[in-house]
Amino acid sequence: MLEQSPGQCTCRLTVNADIDNLSQTLHGGVIYSMLDVTSMLATLPLLGPDEYALTNSFNTLLLSATPRDTEVLFHAKVIRDGRNLMFTQAEAWRINADGSQTRIASAQLSKFRLKREW
Repeated sequence: MLEQSPGQCTCRLTVNADIDNLSQTLHGGVIYSMLDVTSMLATLPLLGPDEYALTNSFNTLLLSATPRDTEVLFHAKVIRDGRNLMFTQAEAWRINADGSQTRIASAQLSKFRLKREW
């Protein structure tokens, strides 16, 4: 995790053999997981001490492959913080050799906002 503030989070990872696929590019399951985790990390600071959140909807577009030894940034932000539902936008960006960024995935997630009962 690089940065977390109420309603936002940015994480980074480097693609290696442990998280790639047969094409030696970042595995789609890792992308999905990181988008969900980064989204949750953006929502956590907005929850009260007696609340938790559960992802109930996750829509993703995979846009581009990312080879080994490449850094990827994941950024999420809360776009609506409701009484019962929270909505987030998450994106993954490949950091290219020249420093430019290419979007490799985009997701919209919603989360139930729930009270702890234990």
